[in-house]
Amino acid sequence: MKCSDECVNAIKEFEGLRLDAYVCPGGLWTIGYGHTGNDVVPGMRITEERAEELLRADLRFTELWVQNFYPAMRQNQYDALVSLIYNIGIHAYRT
Repeated sequence: MKCSDECVNAIKEFEGLRLDAYVCPGGLWTIGYGHTGNDVVPGMRITEERAEELLRADLRFTELWVQNFYPAMRQNQYDALVSLIYNIGIHAYRT
């Protein structure tokens, strides 16, 4: 199962697009549509296309996690759970 286009578009809308790296409220360097990681550094700038690539890669990881723990879901349930977990992170979801 994969996120629907509606789910991806909703995540984009909720996250907003920032092409310059910034520190999010959680204290992490962030860029694009909420991408965090060691690859995000101060002064970094990306294109909208790269932001889309990062989002899709991040979503693949989240999708695999959801599929592993919740194998049987309807599309709308799956989309909602992936969106939530992408927003708050797997650790926060688990705790």
